[in-house]
Amino acid sequence: MLKQKIMKAKLLLYFPLLFTFFAFANVSLAQMANNYPNDSGIESDQDVLFVEKFAGSLTDILSRYNDKLNTEGMFLDIDVPPGSKEKHSLKMTSITGGMRNGGYLFKEFKPGFDSTVHVRYYVKYQSFCQNDEKGTTIFCTHKLVLDKHDKIIPWYSPRENAYDHFLRLRWDFIKKQVPNSPGPYPRSKYPQYYFYCAFKDNNGVLEPDSWMNDIAEKIPNWFENARLYYAYSGDSSVMTMMKEFIDYTLEHGTSPLDFAWPGFPYTTTNAGDTLFRGFTSAKRFVMHEIQVDHAGEMGLTYLRMYFFTGDKKYLNEAIHIADVLTKNAKTGNANESVWPYRVVMDSGKIIAPYGANWTGCYMLLDNLIKTGLGNVAAYGSARDKTRDFILNYPMKTGYWTDGHSDTEVISNTYKSNLSASNTTLCMFDYPDLDPEWNKHIPLLIKWTEDNFVFRVSDGEPSTMWGANIVGEQDFFNHKMDYQTARYAAECARWYAISGDESYREKAYRSLNWVTYCNDSTGKAFESPVSKGILTWWSDSYGECPRMFYHAFAGVPEWAPPGENHILYSEGILTNVHYAKGQIKYIATAVMGTEYLRIAFKPKQITVDGVAISESNDIRPDTYKLRNLGNGDYSLTVSHSRAAMILISGDRE
Repeated sequence: MLKQKIMKAKLLLYFPLLFTFFAFANVSLAQMANNYPNDSGIESDQDVLFVEKFAGSLTDILSRYNDKLNTEGMFLDIDVPPGSKEKHSLKMTSITGGMRNGGYLFKEFKPGFDSTVHVRYYVKYQSFCQNDEKGTTIFCTHKLVLDKHDKIIPWYSPRENAYDHFLRLRWDFIKKQVPNSPGPYPRSKYPQYYFYCAFKDNNGVLEPDSWMNDIAEKIPNWFENARLYYAYSGDSSVMTMMKEFIDYTLEHGTSPLDFAWPGFPYTTTNAGDTLFRGFTSAKRFVMHEIQVDHAGEMGLTYLRMYFFTGDKKYLNEAIHIADVLTKNAKTGNANESVWPYRVVMDSGKIIAPYGANWTGCYMLLDNLIKTGLGNVAAYGSARDKTRDFILNYPMKTGYWTDGHSDTEVISNTYKSNLSASNTTLCMFDYPDLDPEWNKHIPLLIKWTEDNFVFRVSDGEPSTMWGANIVGEQDFFNHKMDYQTARYAAECARWYAISGDESYREKAYRSLNWVTYCNDSTGKAFESPVSKGILTWWSDSYGECPRMFYHAFAGVPEWAPPGENHILYSEGILTNVHYAKGQIKYIATAVMGTEYLRIAFKPKQITVDGVAISESNDIRPDTYKLRNLGNGDYSLTVSHSRAAMILISGDRE
């Protein structure tokens, strides 16, 4: 008896037109095809055993099969082969994501056959995942590599260097592969990422997308990625790039001083604009309209740039932004947040009164307070209002509202993973934000899983090869590399605190998936399971890679062995210097903690020349050391003041 699984889905497959089984002796397969152009009428041929044209409802189609798997991942689709007379194909999505546990339809033929049976079918693979001529699965241009449990591991070898390789690839792409913007001058003297939100690859030529420019998402995320990469690698060129980018934005993207929101950052502009005045071309927003949360993140970036450079122009901008925020802060409620989410800066008109992405504003105010800069007393009041709103409303309701910078959200029930994720990550470094942070962090991770992993759109998978992949927001819930990296960072850091191995596993698989999301030059594929989604500069070259440093802080074993790296610090580090058996840097944070992986055992660690002692706990002016084997150590340094840190070992 012949039993034949006639459909087997790995990932996302389209079966357009039909499946045909033949059993014949007097006619060739080619003759059979020629007799029925476009397969019209082939079901009436006496030598044809079975034809599936996917006609009727999905229920009708499924009724023709003896066994099914993952029917919840099957959909009728209008995508059919050229020339087909049929209306539908069957789209099959592997919900569980494993290579061997995708969907199928199983049909049994009785009493079976004692001759050769031929099968012909039409299949379309989603472009992100194909099989080569040897049957190897190719995902985002890379050969898919699975472990013995059919779960994803990095494509790059040696695999212990895969995350490091990923981070370097993305910076290499920025440095070497990005052309300047199209003219006229002076736009043509600057790289495309200055004036455009995304890019598209036109036969190997990088062209800018014409949608918009998300300045205040791009600048803060790129700065964070740059300053963490600088500390990790010692490569100061990325900070030079960021200084130039920030200087341009300061000069061309700040509101006039006679506005209701004066001297405040523009958060968006139209694609190609060299003077930033708002995203108006799509008619979603009006001139001078901003998202206040992202403007606050710009203020935090200016403050951090001051800590890095010592240039007071950045400090003055940060203080001014904090002053405007403080002036406009109010006690929030379920309908109105501390600040309006969207406001028109010249008139002060409020467009959207509720938002939930306020950790950037919180950190700006908190850092100014801790360093005694600006109107500390007033900042304290605004900071407390921010904390109280976060804890009393979105933390309780789950309405983490934010539309990024191109979605016209006016709602107090809209959900965005960005807002919840920013709050989660903030609590690891700012536990004073939430006295119950150890209760709320795992709940927020689950919130992401419920709303943006297992809730899917357009038939996209929730998991792939054991990796949870994460969507963005209610109206645009496509699975993305940077949102997946955010989730992995949260899981890794929670694992370090809780010791719960399930979070380490979640982080590992999701980060592994992210490493596939660019080609060998570093050209990113932001949404490889989505159709028609371009790669955004802010997301894939700022927000995504910076999450790996959070993950390193949680699991230092994932940094490359036999090398010295500062893996993560919330505070800004300057004057980073790596030498054999020695690491030196200046920590600018009043209270700071740095996470490192080093290839030597420290003999002494000093803070401004004063030796600190080893401790089993992370306390100010101590360090914690953990043996990783083969001469490598995980090192955590804590200090109670801004200072030069010197880590010394055997230099022979």
